[in-house]
Amino acid sequence: MFIVKILDGFEKLLKFICTVAMAAIVAILFYAVVMRYVLRMPPAWSMELSRYMFLWLVMLCAVLVTRERSHIKMSYLVGLLPGKIQFGWMTFIRLIMIGFCWIMVQYGWRILPIVSEASSPTLDISMGYMYVSIPVGGALMGIYFIEIIIRSIIDKEWIIKKETEAASC
Repeated sequence: MFIVKILDGFEKLLKFICTVAMAAIVAILFYAVVMRYVLRMPPAWSMELSRYMFLWLVMLCAVLVTRERSHIKMSYLVGLLPGKIQFGWMTFIRLIMIGFCWIMVQYGWRILPIVSEASSPTLDISMGYMYVSIPVGGALMGIYFIEIIIRSIIDKEWIIKKETEAASC
């Protein structure tokens, strides 16, 4: 499927972005520690920039975890259910998660004009750049939840087998 290839490519891009962001956060904080304790000249921007990057990293990693179906869950009781009931329950849970993603998108966009008026203290950039990660993350997670539901409907065995494999890791 063409759409699956696009989603796979986007997942690879997200992994690359998260890797680079994590490395940048580590480098920025290392620089800040060296400047603070060795040269006694702490950079004011380092904590704020790393905080911005960390929030984006959390949201994008949540998207990746959604695609991998490895969010924390209690799968023991679900595993005891018969296959069709298990499939129905997991689909119901995913629909609830899509609803939660929709709430993240809706309220994230509503609050964005308010927080965009404020600027960060040291970098002097709009706080909207930090808060826009919420609707973006919600939309991307929602897309991956929809993909999981569609794939599970097309091939019910695939989703049940993969989820038990993911739970056993």
